[in-house]
Amino acid sequence: MPRTITQDPAKGLIAVVTGILGGDWTPPASTAWPAAFTNEGAERQLTVYPDRRNNRLVFVTASTDDPDDFDRQRFGKYTPDLTGHDTVDGWLADGDLDAVADALAVILERLVEQPLPERAAHTDPLEHEREHLAKQAKELAAWASHFAAGLVWSQPVADDAHRLSTLAQGLAYIATRVDELRGYKHRRR
Repeated sequence: MPRTITQDPAKGLIAVVTGILGGDWTPPASTAWPAAFTNEGAERQLTVYPDRRNNRLVFVTASTDDPDDFDRQRFGKYTPDLTGHDTVDGWLADGDLDAVADALAVILERLVEQPLPERAAHTDPLEHEREHLAKQAKELAAWASHFAAGLVWSQPVADDAHRLSTLAQGLAYIATRVDELRGYKHRRR
């Protein structure tokens, strides 16, 4: 039987990450996923969110100029020991995050100290459409996570559902365009 989550899962992780990153980084204003920390001096953003499917935490660092540019991102992951917890959200809400702060510090320090990859020039229209599709898929995943959290926390979800629907329609249009550029034909509905 799943346990009831008693605390905001993001709150404790944001506090631990803030302590690791230090004063140069601005923590997110809210505890909604994904949580984005910014360092204006370094022009960097660090995004944190739980990967519920794989029960792990995902960390993404990018430029503050274009945080959705996949060519200029670095990724890190942390898989916690969920013993005594049903989900990663349960672990985040009720687990001892201070006990894993040292492990998270190693991951985060390596991630934020590495230079971002240089942007590769793309002239292929297929590549451009695929990048656009990947950006929309990432946004859709973030909104889906926000929607699911609203369901869990008994918050209003109608606006999130409408946003998900709009994003999914746009995603379907771009996916069709990508397939057409690849030479696949689709029946029009």
